[in-house]
Amino acid sequence: MKKTAIIAGASGLVGRVIIKQLRRSNQWHIIGLGRQPHTMDVDEWVSVDLTDLKDCEKKLSTLKAVTHIFYAGRYDHPEGIPESVQINTAMMVNLINTLDQVARLEHVHAVHGSKYYGHQLGPVTIPMVEDQSRAPNQNFYFNQEDFLIERTRHVKWSYSTSRPHAFCDPEIDRPRSIGLVIAVYAIIQKALGLPLHFPGSEKGFHTLTQFTDLGLLARSIEWMATDKGCANQCFNVVNGDTPRWSQLWPSFAQYFDMPLGEAKNIRLVDWVKDKDRAWESVLKKNNLLTTSAQNVALWAYGDYQFRPEWDVTSSMQKAQQLGFSETIDSFAMFKNQFDNYRFQHLIP
Repeated sequence: MKKTAIIAGASGLVGRVIIKQLRRSNQWHIIGLGRQPHTMDVDEWVSVDLTDLKDCEKKLSTLKAVTHIFYAGRYDHPEGIPESVQINTAMMVNLINTLDQVARLEHVHAVHGSKYYGHQLGPVTIPMVEDQSRAPNQNFYFNQEDFLIERTRHVKWSYSTSRPHAFCDPEIDRPRSIGLVIAVYAIIQKALGLPLHFPGSEKGFHTLTQFTDLGLLARSIEWMATDKGCANQCFNVVNGDTPRWSQLWPSFAQYFDMPLGEAKNIRLVDWVKDKDRAWESVLKKNNLLTTSAQNVALWAYGDYQFRPEWDVTSSMQKAQQLGFSETIDSFAMFKNQFDNYRFQHLIP
């Protein structure tokens, strides 16, 4: 018997890979949620405003068959600006309060992130482990988690949360992917006859870092939602290796057939402002998809990822001990992504 899954934020970066994973499993009836109508590979689509409790009750109160909620929704915000704690918490609460009254819920999964630990604020104890202290700041992860902890004390369903780091996606229609940032940056540098400089500082160039392949994340999320051993727990989800940028960068330069540069401490959101002509020449010369240098990649996301001058690593030991042992070589992941960007005619 198939389970019924609701995916909140279904058209987003994470929501759509969850849908692909559940569809691949062939064990789910899939309902996608979003504010606007959308063409997705789902069995049903519901256009609903999660910030509005009355709209949730009107649109969702008939969904009695729902067994699982996969919560990947976020209120829109500019990259680098703190996300609204109040609105993001209310969105989850409105959804769960509505469905909890009518559905036969078994599990709720919430996609969070490694900002839980505060690595974006400065150095933290590494490797980051799931039971270490929260960051000393405001974060909607904390409020959502507190809500789930309190609610599951009084209901039969369980919850889990995932904490990925540095999203990596082979698709080209969502700019918030570090692979896209690197690929487009490299192609423009090459078109200008420049080496592949590292956009961060010399100190940052030699720090340990990590990534989360979104396919890996989706597989881990399905595991958390269906394995009883994961009930009421949180899990780091990263590729499992911790390369230094200085180890990856020569391989990137080799892939794009260009000289290796040095650490230049470039602010990408400023760097890209005068690169339209160079990017357009690349597109025209190679008959590529028409895209904008400003918008094809999320440059602020690149600045966020390249900025730290301290090591950022998460332990996967907890997930591995409970049965999720998959790992991914990060350079192989990037190569596959770059190959896919070429296959989709985004880059030459």
